Amino acid sequence: MDKYSLYAGQFLPFAEYIRGHNACKGSGTALAFRHVYKALDMTLKNKTMIAWEKCTVEQSHLSSAGIQPHVLCIPKSNDKNGNMLHVYFDAEKTDKKIDAGVLIKRMPAVAEASGYAYVATAAPSHPFDLVDKIKSAWDADGHAFIHMLCPCPETWGFDPENTVRMARIAVETRIFPLYEIAHGYYQITVDEPNTRPVQDYTKRQERFAKWKAKNVNALQEQVNINFKSLKSKASKGV
Repeated sequence: MDKYSLYAGQFLPFAEYIRGHNACKGSGTALAFRHVYKALDMTLKNKTMIAWEKCTVEQSHLSSAGIQPHVLCIPKSNDKNGNMLHVYFDAEKTDKKIDAGVLIKRMPAVAEASGYAYVATAAPSHPFDLVDKIKSAWDADGHAFIHMLCPCPETWGFDPENTVRMARIAVETRIFPLYEIAHGYYQITVDEPNTRPVQDYTKRQERFAKWKAKNVNALQEQVNINFKSLKSKASKGV
């Protein structure tokens, strides 16, 4: 698959359910929500199955970072055991000073440790990867959790037309790696061969305007450590 088609979400071959929203212009959450509906095309036909609920996966881990969680809770209609698909739309809206603690994502590991059968990260910049994961989560034998990065132009401080680009740079810098955990087995689903330094991400957002070089360097070091750990788990098949 070439790079252009990788990011061309408008070519997803599914019905269009979301035709308008009251979110801010360029909202990453609205775009991600739209892709989730597309992924569940056949499941959602003529049904109202979606409701907003509080985060059920260790909410304290979210509130401790000052984050307001938005979790889409979808009962699996094909599951007789009452299992759910939870999609956490992470716009990183925090009432605290922006720091690496907000940027480094621990929720997937928390969800996996909490017994979720399928856990994954996804971003609207990679719609085909996103759709595949929503489908895998839906078909998983047990509860499933998707952590979705949703760039917010208003609170992050970037031009609304760059929402998809910002999510893509988050993946390319490995600040937000794309991977899945199925019954304890890790797999990196998008491994960019030409990575960017985290500075390419921070310099494009006003929320990092007060960051000094030491902050960027510390984030880079943490990103390197986390991705090395992720790579090791994926290579070992654990």
